[in-house]
Amino acid sequence: MNVLEIPFNKFLGLQKAGSGNDFILQLEQRNEYLNHLRTLHASVLFALAEATSGEYLLDQFKEYALDIIPVVRKVEIKYSKPGNGTVFSKAGFVDTDTKEILDELNTKKRVIIKVRVDILNDSSDKLMTSVFDWFITLM
Repeated sequence: MNVLEIPFNKFLGLQKAGSGNDFILQLEQRNEYLNHLRTLHASVLFALAEATSGEYLLDQFKEYALDIIPVVRKVEIKYSKPGNGTVFSKAGFVDTDTKEILDELNTKKRVIIKVRVDILNDSSDKLMTSVFDWFITLM
């Protein structure tokens, strides 16, 4: 699966972040993304975060990519600062590592994984932090 090929993500214009940094995805500002304050709408930042969490999972479990079914169960979000311009995303597991997750997935054939995603502007100011709870099962 390619997260960037999901129709909604294509519609938004999500892109892989450029190389040379630890960002995963990026989104360039469009007028259609602005809210009543002329800053990036919260839902646009959320969409970038959700796609990033999925991209991060797929990257961490490349060998299982065709055998897993990931579904978002819960999301916690904190918006920190209004944003404008191009925004970028970072992600990582919360309180676990890939080996622990794979052990549980191989044993129980399912696992709940927490993925933290931060959205930053081009000055590296944090605009949003989120934690996605993914339920993953093996087919």
